[in-house]
Amino acid sequence: MLEDLDDITFEDLSKFRKKEEAPDFPLVRIVGQQQMKRALMLLASNPGIGNMLLVGEAGTGKGTAARGLKTLLPNLEVVKDCEYNCSPGDKDDMCLACTSKAKGKLEVTAGPTPLLELPIGASEKMIFGSFDHKGRFKPGIIGRANKGYLLVERANLLGSDMLLKLLDVSESGVHKYREGKKEYVHPSKFVIIGTMNPEDGELDDEVLGRFGMVIEVRSIKDIEERIEIVRNVETYRNDPKDFVEKSRRETLAFKERIANSRNLIKRADVPKKVQTAIDKVAKQVNQDNDWVKGTLQQAALANAAFDDRIWVTVDDVAEVADIVLGHRVEA
Repeated sequence: MLEDLDDITFEDLSKFRKKEEAPDFPLVRIVGQQQMKRALMLLASNPGIGNMLLVGEAGTGKGTAARGLKTLLPNLEVVKDCEYNCSPGDKDDMCLACTSKAKGKLEVTAGPTPLLELPIGASEKMIFGSFDHKGRFKPGIIGRANKGYLLVERANLLGSDMLLKLLDVSESGVHKYREGKKEYVHPSKFVIIGTMNPEDGELDDEVLGRFGMVIEVRSIKDIEERIEIVRNVETYRNDPKDFVEKSRRETLAFKERIANSRNLIKRADVPKKVQTAIDKVAKQVNQDNDWVKGTLQQAALANAAFDDRIWVTVDDVAEVADIVLGHRVEA
């Protein structure tokens, strides 16, 4: 068995999942990688942190972990049959169809928070949408990801221009599509979870700086943890549904914790001394701007809420500083 430890990776697991259409490997069953798992759960607790990038060699579980986040996300109250997951209580942020319906009574339903995956090699029509032969706009992936998350694997292969375009839409929350003289505007408020393998090449500093959090994911070297990884992967391969079912209780516990965190953040308080600490640490790394400080504050809020607190401390800032500021510090 020990001879097989270097041969089984999460990259193999990803291929198996797609081939067999098995349920996603549970995030809670990923061995080690505490910083990555914590950061994903903070992002689920507070999408206001912004976009995230997971950096590490192939087979370290980056994409598997991101997909596993799907079952931890809370359900949303949305307008029934809306392609953009419009919220019935947010009439200022609706698609055109829902805006016209809002004059009457909207039919509401509950649905999962979307976590969609951008296929490698996807066309611009698949990503951004297009008009059909009757002139009707058909939303792309970024429209359907509204109110949710978009997984972009191997983001550094996408190209800087395309990645910047996605980041622009994500940050604005609105997509304006133009095709000739035709134009269509729709809500597109999503959070990007990107992954990249350094061996595929680096990202431009301009692009890297647009991510709120960047987490370095290293291969696990501990022999006992590697043995546990092999056992989990083999058990999952043999019966994915049973493996997921046996993880259900722990998954539900974290789903409830994330839902609770979202509620606590609405009531959370950031004391003056914590704001001062944020200002100080941002200046220390030459990042004294509102966007970076706002990201650091949102991450600290999530950290406190995830630990079941409505008050943010200086320790919360310290705990998230590395993943928010580390990629912004010049070597």
